Amino acid sequence: QARRSSVKLDIYRKFTNALAVSVIASVAWIGYEVYFKATDPFSERWQSAWIITAFWDVLAFVLLLVICYLWAPSQSSQRYAYSGEAADDDDEESQSLTKGTDGDVGMVKVDKDRSGGVSSAFSLEDEAEEDKRE
Repeated sequence: QARRSSVKLDIYRKFTNALAVSVIASVAWIGYEVYFKATDPFSERWQSAWIITAFWDVLAFVLLLVICYLWAPSQSSQRYAYSGEAADDDDEESQSLTKGTDGDVGMVKVDKDRSGGVSSAFSLEDEAEEDKRE
């Protein structure tokens, strides 16, 4: 568990560094924007003005790429998944969506006995009505 925590800490540290670099680049770009606007009051360089707004899209895309790289699926990602807790067909209790008689879709809890048959099924809405009566 300590090794997993250190791997997660390393990933978050790399992400923090990427965010810090993007903040520094943003502040520098804002300085350039102010300089660009101050030196061109009559919009004479309108052909290159698109770069100012394009920078923010490129920065967001680079951050997305960093996130995709850091949290990419790998062989070791199975360790962090909850694969051991996946629901099987042998579960004693399961929930499924059913359509009621009035056309509403609701959750129904189904209890299965060991032989595989359904021993009882009840709606969560019925359970809430029972609580109101008690």
